Amino acid sequence: MIDQELTLNITERLGVQGWSRLDAVLLAALATEYPLLLIGPHGTAKSFLVERIAHALGLEMRHYNAALLNYDDLVGIPLPDEAGESLHFVPTPSTIWQAGFVFFDEISRCRIDLQNKLFPIIHERRVVGIKLDQLRYRWAAMNPPAPDDPSVNSTTTYYLGSEPLDPALTDRFPFVITVPNWGDLSRQDRLRIVLGDSEVDLEASSNLDLDHQIRRCVDLIPIVRSDFEAWLGDYILYLMDLLERGGLGQSPRRARMLAQTIIAVHAARLLLEGEAADIEDSVITALLYGLPQTATDVPPSEIKVIAIHKQAWELAQYLEDEKWRTVMEEHDRARRVLLAHQLGFDDFEMSRLITQTLGAEDSNPRQVGLAVAMFLTFCGQRNLDPSAYEPLTQLAYHVFEPRVSVINGIFPNTPDAANWDDIKTWIESNRRDSLIFRLERNFLLYGFPHFWRTTHWKEALEQFHHDLLLFGIGEERLS
Repeated sequence: MIDQELTLNITERLGVQGWSRLDAVLLAALATEYPLLLIGPHGTAKSFLVERIAHALGLEMRHYNAALLNYDDLVGIPLPDEAGESLHFVPTPSTIWQAGFVFFDEISRCRIDLQNKLFPIIHERRVVGIKLDQLRYRWAAMNPPAPDDPSVNSTTTYYLGSEPLDPALTDRFPFVITVPNWGDLSRQDRLRIVLGDSEVDLEASSNLDLDHQIRRCVDLIPIVRSDFEAWLGDYILYLMDLLERGGLGQSPRRARMLAQTIIAVHAARLLLEGEAADIEDSVITALLYGLPQTATDVPPSEIKVIAIHKQAWELAQYLEDEKWRTVMEEHDRARRVLLAHQLGFDDFEMSRLITQTLGAEDSNPRQVGLAVAMFLTFCGQRNLDPSAYEPLTQLAYHVFEPRVSVINGIFPNTPDAANWDDIKTWIESNRRDSLIFRLERNFLLYGFPHFWRTTHWKEALEQFHHDLLLFGIGEERLS
């Protein structure tokens, strides 16, 4: 199914370097004719890409700077008819009426009253209530919005004139794409940008039969839909609930958009990559480039979005198994392990959940603390698979190993010295003949100094104590 004409990727053929990971998303947007929003710093080829696509498709294009736009620039000059009963618009070379591709650049600098007038153009292809029959594509671009407090990170470039879009406007864009910056490019891509020949690039884009590729993708979309819609609906339902729980709530419109963009992205990837295109990778790609929160001053991290996807994906896979569904609906992974144990999951299933829980934890102190709690809970009750038992023992050993409260080589008047003074004071003031105290003391000693340079030791200790209680680890259990 892979298209031999696309051995060079689409964006590269259009003369845009370093965007190859976005090829499937761009092809999906072109095939569906859904609005698309590009977000990135200045000079990252956003406008250049749009101009090359419009040229390759032979479409009449309007490139509007939304920061300077007046409504008359879109519709023309309104004049009454001879009878004075209605208005008609006298077009100018810049009006929208004959456009096949419209690009609203700097949309985050657009006046709010004009943003409201762009809604029907972007979402419905209408202006002043009139259908724009020739308009196929409505794309926009913006710089990342400035945060409320730019002083928090002085190393980042802030665009003080770039404001977050009205959420209702952002929700009209099924595709919301963060574009690559210089630091995201390979050395080869950078050299091509520096030394590239724009005339040669333009000729290459002219030879790319992009319209043919779009038609092929359009034809493939219904086939993909029939193959995957049986589980896609359940996945989206779980995903929406988990996004809401994770502080990334979506509209019902977005739920439908995500289902459609997942199908379109997978169809595009099948054309570009052939059988190597995996459906889960397509789902992740569509999700990463389909959330309106990406256009805010604090976009969600890729790690968070993928973690939410993973849980929704697992829920959809276990739809027929009531026990698994009950466990996977628990958002907290540690509680998920405990719940599975209480529901009588077998050792192999428990091993799988324990491995997933440890692997998904990005805090080193929490990972060690969870390993201690789970080892103490399951070591005498479960015959765990080595894939789970080995990481549990390797992590928990650091806390079980005898340690002394004497550490040398600490330079005075340093953050490490201040941390050590606080930890030593805590140990002395809480010293008691208790197994729980020994675990907590060893946890603090093992983490010094490396863990406590990036994680506050008191918060980590509190989390460790909480995890021990969660798994029922107390003095009676240890004695």
